[in-house]
Amino acid sequence: MNKPICIIIDFDDTLVESNTARDVLREYVSKEYDEIADLYKTKKVNFKNYQELSFKAALEISTIQEIKTTAKNKSKIRKGFTELVELAVKEDINIIILSSGVNQYIEPVLEKHLKNIKIVAADMSVDQYKNVSFDYSKSFDEDCSDHWGICKCKTVNFLVGRNHVIYIGDGITTDLCASVNCDEIFALNPLYNSLLEKKISVNKFIDFVQIMNHITNIKGNRIDT
Repeated sequence: MNKPICIIIDFDDTLVESNTARDVLREYVSKEYDEIADLYKTKKVNFKNYQELSFKAALEISTIQEIKTTAKNKSKIRKGFTELVELAVKEDINIIILSSGVNQYIEPVLEKHLKNIKIVAADMSVDQYKNVSFDYSKSFDEDCSDHWGICKCKTVNFLVGRNHVIYIGDGITTDLCASVNCDEIFALNPLYNSLLEKKISVNKFIDFVQIMNHITNIKGNRIDT
């Protein structure tokens, strides 16, 4: 019996050509965002706090709907993704968008694909008193989520073994941690060079046309359980 194929794709800088979160935040709170980003870069706050502080600042002068619209307008999906989704539907392949980011800027970019993909990301909401809250329950781990919010390894570890898991990403924090447990990795820098340095097998990611061709090749071979 063959293992089903599961493709896990990071969102910012991978599925889309730029960092949508950063583009959105700089649209509304450029100065505040850069200050918070510096705190993260100098390890004065962790990723979870950096992200929450940034979006809370943006939501003081905008709405979630405005953030959704801005994300859609500023994002460019990498070549071949639509065709990959079509192939996945035809071949019964699962596509999971796994992001440490916030669903409210990811989902609008991918709205025409939502019925055929799964998004695992944080959820952000605003109540009637304008209090902003974040939910990480889609991939929560007690040891990881206090620092990173969404725990990518939690989702990956649930899927490996029962699936042939292909990971596509670019980062050297959560992407690195999650990707090394997968069957195959396609990576952009800095993840690509990091994996090479660690002597971990990795393919240089170009676009989703490349992934389609790869899927076509491996579908012709037996993937044993």
